[in-house]
Amino acid sequence: MAVWLPRLPCDRLIRSRKVPDGIPLVVYAKQGNAYTITSLDRRASAAGLKVGMPLADARSIRPDLTACEADEEADALLLDQIAAWCDRYSPIVVKDPPHGLLIDITGCAHLFGGETAVLSDIGKRLSRQGFISRTAIAPTSGAAWALSRAGHCHPVEGENLREALSPLPVTALRLVPEAVSLLRRLGLETIGQIIDAPRKPFSARAGKNAMLRLDQALGLAREALSPRRPPPEQFALRRLVEPILSMEAVMTVTGALCSELCGRLSENGAGAGLFRLNLFGVDNRTRELELGLSRAENDPTIVTRLLGERLALTPEALNAEFGFDALRLEAYEIMPIVLRPIDLAPVSLRDAEAETRLIDRLGIRLGDTSIGRPSIRLVHAPERANRWVKMPVAANQIRLAEDGVVRRPLTLFRKAQPVDAISPMPDGPPKRFTWRRIPHDIVRAEGPERVAPNWLRAPDDRARDYYRVEDKEGRRFWLYSEGPRNGVTPQWYLHGLFP
Repeated sequence: MAVWLPRLPCDRLIRSRKVPDGIPLVVYAKQGNAYTITSLDRRASAAGLKVGMPLADARSIRPDLTACEADEEADALLLDQIAAWCDRYSPIVVKDPPHGLLIDITGCAHLFGGETAVLSDIGKRLSRQGFISRTAIAPTSGAAWALSRAGHCHPVEGENLREALSPLPVTALRLVPEAVSLLRRLGLETIGQIIDAPRKPFSARAGKNAMLRLDQALGLAREALSPRRPPPEQFALRRLVEPILSMEAVMTVTGALCSELCGRLSENGAGAGLFRLNLFGVDNRTRELELGLSRAENDPTIVTRLLGERLALTPEALNAEFGFDALRLEAYEIMPIVLRPIDLAPVSLRDAEAETRLIDRLGIRLGDTSIGRPSIRLVHAPERANRWVKMPVAANQIRLAEDGVVRRPLTLFRKAQPVDAISPMPDGPPKRFTWRRIPHDIVRAEGPERVAPNWLRAPDDRARDYYRVEDKEGRRFWLYSEGPRNGVTPQWYLHGLFP
């Protein structure tokens, strides 16, 4: 969505009430050796004045007009404030100086009742604030820019894009003045006259920039946009039918936002280290509240409680005369949450006698061989380390290394599966291997871990060199090579998968 504020400098002066009412108003700046009009209000336009006209000529037409010198810094500050206000429609707002904005409403329009409702809502709100605006929605930023300046103001679909752009003047393509002058000398006034022109001869005359702008408007070339601030990785939005003002009402809506956002984070096994709550006031001001955490969190109860405490410490955030009509909660610094195994029943709270009686009762009903537990044996071969023993028999506990690294995969194949691997060195890890007809390029490898054979039990077994490897997609495997070295290519096997 493109938003154009054609009379922004004059609107700023009128809203400040520093200029008299009922008199034509113009804003001028020195260009070359003359003062030239850069902006004017509706009365000045009705009097026949135009942008680019010398100020002296304008005074000869309307001697009573009010002329104010341009203040680019004040205009830029006001544009930034309007951009912040437009965050209520989308978190991705791009400033298009001097008098425009571009808003990515992908996936947001349905929250306001559709694209037509968005255009109507933003137009009415800006008008109530005293701004004259033109808005347009199109599949590309270039097309939205062109339609807001020279076309109609209703949404355009992708299949109607060429038809909507064809009658517009070539100036709507954001071309440099030299390219526009050249096109007009060639008799080309509208976009439709160049939309199907041969590329090479046209680019040789008008320049590559002209065709690039056309391709960007048609969606044939990509255009990079820089938002005024980084967009959130995830967010949740609530628009309210009636404004709210009390702390209790704000926390009720905030709790609903936390439940929605944290629910999505929890589904992905992730949490956020930074939350930002935006409160959009009816007075067209946005209050922001940030919550930084020492660790990633996805528990809605904890996030809601901490936001409530932060809001209680910053009462100025609730200083809205007419309340808030929308709230948005944003999540940043999203990272996976690693769950650690915990003992649900600590040893101090266990009843050993009750456990023994339960085992005896289940053994009588199901059979002694049906009740067991996994155990680990201290053997060399990983495939023989796990066994199933009867419950009364004491078993070794599975313990992590002191550094917390899991060096054995959770998924261990009963029989290692052969793979085709490519290794630059006979004694080094592979750089690529193929398993089940799918190639995997290795980006990280750790090892080797030498596992010697049990020569008393299996004298024919050979030593294995195990490696923990990770491919480009982040999948981790447990590979080992088996076979003689000294220039002979070893055989590679896949023995397990890490989570």
